[in-house]
Amino acid sequence: MRRVITNIPFARRVAASLVLCASTMAMTAPVSANGGPSPLSGRPGGEGKPVVMVKYGNARPDRPHYGLNQADLIYVEEVEWGLTRIAAMFNTKIPSVAGPTRSARISDLEILEQFDSPGLVFSGANDVLLKAVRKSNAISLSPSERSNFYYRNLSKEAPHNQLVRLASLMKKEGKVGSAKDVGFVFDRAVPAGGAKAATFRASWPSALVSGRWTKSGWQISFDGSLHRDAQTKGLLTPRTVVLQYAEHKESAYGDRFGGKTPLVKTVGSGRATVLRNGQKFDAEWTRASAGAGTTFTMSGVVLPFDVGQVLVVLVDEKAKKGTVSVGG
Repeated sequence: MRRVITNIPFARRVAASLVLCASTMAMTAPVSANGGPSPLSGRPGGEGKPVVMVKYGNARPDRPHYGLNQADLIYVEEVEWGLTRIAAMFNTKIPSVAGPTRSARISDLEILEQFDSPGLVFSGANDVLLKAVRKSNAISLSPSERSNFYYRNLSKEAPHNQLVRLASLMKKEGKVGSAKDVGFVFDRAVPAGGAKAATFRASWPSALVSGRWTKSGWQISFDGSLHRDAQTKGLLTPRTVVLQYAEHKESAYGDRFGGKTPLVKTVGSGRATVLRNGQKFDAEWTRASAGAGTTFTMSGVVLPFDVGQVLVVLVDEKAKKGTVSVGG
């Protein structure tokens, strides 16, 4: 079961968290009729359900996105030419349509090693990376294996128009594993030690993600444009945003135009800024091994996320000054 701590004073929550880390005992929110909370978001109904990653394009022609608002956990990662792509993890809710789907990257496989047989929905990859996918722990759900569930939005140009009937696909899947503990702790109560934060901004040579705090969450924009779902027109408002500083290495992979693919190292440790409830918390992250989850701590104490969607922005630990900012 996922660890969700509720309605107890912070000092006692700290003690409880330390006991959890030491003994792996689980404290959980009340179990709903649909199952316990998701280990990815703390939302009810995710426990024991499959987990699937969908690779979204995030260049201007890829937007607006379909179904992204329903993801439990979203990663923004750098790819070639200073652009970004999105790796969205779905567990509690599976949208009828998701996309546009784009090709996988080597960083996705390291993220997926936290899970047991996770699904991977993507449009494809070059031959070298496809071999890595086949050797990974992921269940490949690309058009090569599941062509009946993919189609093109003919109002847009390829390669920015491929969509997947995700709910229908997942109903047919029997090999995709259930979501498991990835190290997160969730608590609706706001921990002590934060500072006021109203906005954040992270940029790359050819991309920008930003957000501002509202009562419903962090209202997200990409490249200066407020995100709205392609079907529902709903805003993207994660309850928790994590600016996670990680090593970016040049990998052996790249695109056909000569762009080099960064390998974002999510195994290791580093600093992070956790944004929740209109506050920022200076934190540290640790992921000891590929199969382990990521823990976030502040002064050695586990730092809980708010219950709800989580957005993790993977920032280069050597990013230039001004690349990332948080405003009060």
